[in-house]
Amino acid sequence: MKKQQIQNLLPFSLAPAFAGVMVWYYDIYVNWNSSIFPFAVAASSLAFLALAFSVIWPGKEKLGKKCLQIFALLLSYAAVLLGLSILINNVIYDNKRPGASVAMRFVLPLLALLVILLLIKPWRALSRKTKRGMAISLVVLACGFVLFMAIPANIPINAGEFVSKPEVPVEVEKNFSIEGFSIIYGPGAGVTEIAAAGILADTLSEITEDEFIAGEAAPTGLKEILVRSTADLGSNGYRIMARGESIVIEGGQRGVVYGAYRFLEKYFDCHWYTADLRVIPRGPAMIAQVVDEQFIPPFEYREMDMLSRADVTFSAANGLNGNNYRTMPEELGGTFGYNGLFCHTIINLFLRPDEFFDRHPDWYAWREDRNERVPRQLCLTNPEVLAQMIVEVRNQLEYGNGQPIVSVTQDDNEDFCQCAECKRVDEEEGSQAGTMLRFVNAIADDIKDDYPDALIDTFAYMYTRRPPKYMKPLPNVIVRLCSVECCFAHPLGDSDCAVNAEFAADLKGWSEISGNLYIWDYTTNYAFYNCVFPNFGVLQANMRFFAGHNVRGVYAQGNYQAAECDSEFAELRGYLLARLLWNPDIDYYAEMDGFLRAWYGGGWQYICEFIDLITANAGADKPHNKMGIYINPRENDLLNLTAKQIAYADTLWEKAIELADDETREHNVLRSRLSWRFWKGCNRVAEFDRWKLPPFRWPAASEQLYNDFIAFGITRFSEEFMLEPPTHWWGTPDSWRAWGKR
Repeated sequence: MKKQQIQNLLPFSLAPAFAGVMVWYYDIYVNWNSSIFPFAVAASSLAFLALAFSVIWPGKEKLGKKCLQIFALLLSYAAVLLGLSILINNVIYDNKRPGASVAMRFVLPLLALLVILLLIKPWRALSRKTKRGMAISLVVLACGFVLFMAIPANIPINAGEFVSKPEVPVEVEKNFSIEGFSIIYGPGAGVTEIAAAGILADTLSEITEDEFIAGEAAPTGLKEILVRSTADLGSNGYRIMARGESIVIEGGQRGVVYGAYRFLEKYFDCHWYTADLRVIPRGPAMIAQVVDEQFIPPFEYREMDMLSRADVTFSAANGLNGNNYRTMPEELGGTFGYNGLFCHTIINLFLRPDEFFDRHPDWYAWREDRNERVPRQLCLTNPEVLAQMIVEVRNQLEYGNGQPIVSVTQDDNEDFCQCAECKRVDEEEGSQAGTMLRFVNAIADDIKDDYPDALIDTFAYMYTRRPPKYMKPLPNVIVRLCSVECCFAHPLGDSDCAVNAEFAADLKGWSEISGNLYIWDYTTNYAFYNCVFPNFGVLQANMRFFAGHNVRGVYAQGNYQAAECDSEFAELRGYLLARLLWNPDIDYYAEMDGFLRAWYGGGWQYICEFIDLITANAGADKPHNKMGIYINPRENDLLNLTAKQIAYADTLWEKAIELADDETREHNVLRSRLSWRFWKGCNRVAEFDRWKLPPFRWPAASEQLYNDFIAFGITRFSEEFMLEPPTHWWGTPDSWRAWGKR
């Protein structure tokens, strides 16, 4: 081998090591959504080509020099861009992430490679123009490096100071005394009226420390609270009226109970925030003058699944009436919901493959892409399938739990049938909802005379989401539209958000043809339960959008596994959802403030400010894709915060901890802060920053975060996976999942 070839070999013999180090560096220091990996591959490939042409194939030295020149230019241009990025982000954009701090992670490898090329002899083969560009790039890069290091990452950059909003008490003239009032219900009162009267008596006794007794008596119109039923408000409506010296609270089957709770809330400021947190003020039996009010909730079915979901008192006080997670006793109005499973029933409840597939494979979906039948969906145009499903649904109605709704819903996959007949119907209807709705209508038509109060429920979900062109649901069919694909940084009715505009069009289409339209909405991040999910800005807008388009029932699915991973705002979100399901037009931020004050104590306004900060930032990055329910914490569509904002958020949490009134509220603050720390760890910022001084502190911060998860009882990572410690602490928290452990 010639001496010149050996000299050419020296820098490029580093290429394999360079590629390996860059991949490691990429994993430890740089976000997966950055561009260093393709850059490393491209640069390494050029280095290998230069090596091959210079050494392996004699006579190809010119090609080798050309590759070397391109390699050097590539490094130079990258260095200039990165240097400018650091300068611009520091000077103009205030160190915005992912700007200077992320760009800095490229600096050391580039500096090392440029120096290698300049110091080792083959650099002489480069043109003067290339060498001049390399020199300029080194100067720009060095300037960016010096400026960045002049503003250490561990010093907050003008973090700002939070100024709390003055809490001005709302002065309400209390000139009506209920001291000495009797709480009565008439002869022949039902169990709900008696229960509502008991709720009033017990709570008023607790408030005033005087004894209020509920009992049966004929109304006199003198100093009494009369509790009675009425048929003109449906099952859920109530009416509160002042009648001389008396007060009347009346309602339907459940409405009379709701009216009692509304009276206590409005006139005595009582709140049932969670199963374990209720606010019952103490004071005299003086209230503001009662103003007549009547309310019928827009949704007949109201269900959510956060932590307090199973508590019957919380549910009654906040208007939840579904039966997925609780059985409301008859005295609280009973439940209204599903007979059997409430989702994915055609395979998991009725025509189970383990029972029918071997004997009747033709009952199940034909897949063209696999050229076989699959036991994951049904062939909905097979008359034998329809006949058997009618038998199964009738059995459920006859022997089930007595609830009126039977769910006939597709399984959670997209293996819909592609046989000739199913395909023909779907093409005719312009949607796979065509075969599903024809199938469900046939069942509903068969049972309508024998079970006049029954309702057959089906999905508009994934491939069945788009309404069919011609088929309309029968009056005893519920269509449950699911928002699984949507963006939750923007309201579902936001026409400027492309994915939501498509959903809104489908919702409007279904509302025009269905008299029983329900919604299955999604309100958390199911892939990263333990990360902040800033959707508080859309919850009310979405509920109003549903109510404005004739939706009659809503299931607001949240973190239904929060008992294993309560590290964000599960109780707050659950309370707000319950209140919105009851009345989408509540004073949303007053409800939020009340909860925060009671749950977090004296520093509640700092947490409120944090929520406002992340909510305002959600989905603000341009161009915007969507903040979906499986979004990775590293994606800018979730949050894209500046260094100032991150430092400011940290000060908010510290102040909230400092001002917590007691150990319980401090515990609540520390628990909720885990989700913020998780986001910071995933994005390598603040105490998790790889450039924070002194160096190599982030592994300890990661280990402490994991230990705090365990201390707070966090054992679940996501809907699919449990939490598991990593083999080392050099990575990021989004990898702490136990694959294969559900």
